[in-house]
Amino acid sequence: MAGTKIATCCYCGTRAALVLRGQSRHELSCSNCGAPLHAMKMLPSTPAPARQKRPYTPPHPERMQPARPQKRRKGKSFGRKVFSELWDIIEDVFD
Repeated sequence: MAGTKIATCCYCGTRAALVLRGQSRHELSCSNCGAPLHAMKMLPSTPAPARQKRPYTPPHPERMQPARPQKRRKGKSFGRKVFSELWDIIEDVFD
C-alpha cells in the first residue's frame, strides 16, 4: 500500500503530500492548525501529458481598432467657484 496521497485540511485549506508506507494506520493532523485530516486523494502515478503549443495566429484586423481616448472631466468654471465661496461665507455668517 505504498502510494502518494494529497491531504487538504478542511479548516484552513493547507495541502500536504504524504507518502504512505507500511500497514499501520495513524491519525494525521494539519501542521498549520492541528485539525485532523480525513479526506485524502490519490495523486496520479503518471505525469499528465504535456500540452502542445498552438501556433501564433494574429488577431483579426477588425478587432485591432485603436484605443478610444479617455474623456477628460471638466473642472469647475470661474463663476461656480466664486458662487461656492460666497455660499460658504453666507453659511458661516448664519452659523
